[in-house]
Amino acid sequence: MFAMLYVIVDTNWLLLAFSALMFDLPRYTFSLLSWSLVGIFRNSRPGDRQVQAAVSVIIPTFNGGSGLAPTIASLRQQTLSPLEIIIVDDGSTDDTRAVANRARQDGLVDMVICHGTRCGRSAAINAAARFASGDLLFTIDADTVLERDAIARLAHAFNDPRVAGACGNIAIRNESASLWTGLQSVEYMMSISAGKSILDVVGAIACLSGACSMYRRDVFARQGGLDVGPGEDLEFSLRLRRLGYRVRFVPDAWAETDGPVAAVGLLRQRARWDRDALRIRSMMYGELSFFHPLERLPDTLQRLDFIVFDLIPTMSLPFYSMYIVILFGPAHAILFIGAIYFLLLWILLFNMALAFVLFSRSPSFFSLGAAFIFPFYQGIYMKCARFFSCSSEILFATSRRDDYVPPRVRRALFADEVGKVVS
Repeated sequence: MFAMLYVIVDTNWLLLAFSALMFDLPRYTFSLLSWSLVGIFRNSRPGDRQVQAAVSVIIPTFNGGSGLAPTIASLRQQTLSPLEIIIVDDGSTDDTRAVANRARQDGLVDMVICHGTRCGRSAAINAAARFASGDLLFTIDADTVLERDAIARLAHAFNDPRVAGACGNIAIRNESASLWTGLQSVEYMMSISAGKSILDVVGAIACLSGACSMYRRDVFARQGGLDVGPGEDLEFSLRLRRLGYRVRFVPDAWAETDGPVAAVGLLRQRARWDRDALRIRSMMYGELSFFHPLERLPDTLQRLDFIVFDLIPTMSLPFYSMYIVILFGPAHAILFIGAIYFLLLWILLFNMALAFVLFSRSPSFFSLGAAFIFPFYQGIYMKCARFFSCSSEILFATSRRDDYVPPRVRRALFADEVGKVVS
């Protein structure tokens, strides 16, 4: 331990600063400290929580029968009762349709739409939106449950007429199911609760979470709904921003969702997210350039957040690793990485303690135990996975073969794109 401390003290501060950038965690320290100052300022002014808008709830689901009943129950317990609840069974092969129809017969939901074959999440939400009559559309996954005031807190954000979309805070409901869900629980607290809170203050939210988000219905309809390709939540969020609307994050509107239990499922999920983010940001919206003419400052900040804190550290990882080995030699390189790990662990424990206080969450022993390997998970394991995902997207456009979007929908989507290029 003393040898590690000596390495940290004796290391050039520029190398330490780049190491901190590579491994993310100090970024959330800044976010949490900034959010605590913002919280002190906001708490001095009581806010008006009255909501005038009616909310239509849409639950798109594919083989989500096991989680559908708890989701419906949490919706029925909301302090702001939904105007209507619409379930879309997107070609499920399990008991989803039976569970949904039983809920409709019991008066718990108002409409069930059944797709004969799977059309994809975007198509399911767009189909339900045509029948919805509320001022606001709230979309929620069938494995997600809400705290009692989540819908009311999200709807309150739309008292600002400039807001067209808002998303809530998300925790992992099954955090004790495996080591991987425990790590995701810590990750969500850092990246979503801490990260998005301060980004919301500066108007730099880039993505409305797919698990639970709310939209202004007239704007949603006027813009044609969600894109049917991969990464629909990110694409629609960026589209709203380009059109001049505000996109909000509401940190006290809590939802709990199930995270992937196994390593394979987690890696597949993150590979899809990373590929879609790179494709949408680079090809569809051209966000990888540092400066755009006539761009608003919040849009610049949300782009730079992705480029500086996500893309550059990820794509620099192999070169950074080689540089460390060349600089220190193999044996001392391991000691240096161990010293950085030791430093980041203490920063993480401070971050977690501050986050639990700021967001009024109770830590579990499982998440506290997972924290001791979280720097490796966040800084090395997930960065390696992200590097391979981004590289495969750059070299092979892997998102075109993403099975999250049904093959026939994907073929039609890319056929249209090819037709536009040819014409």
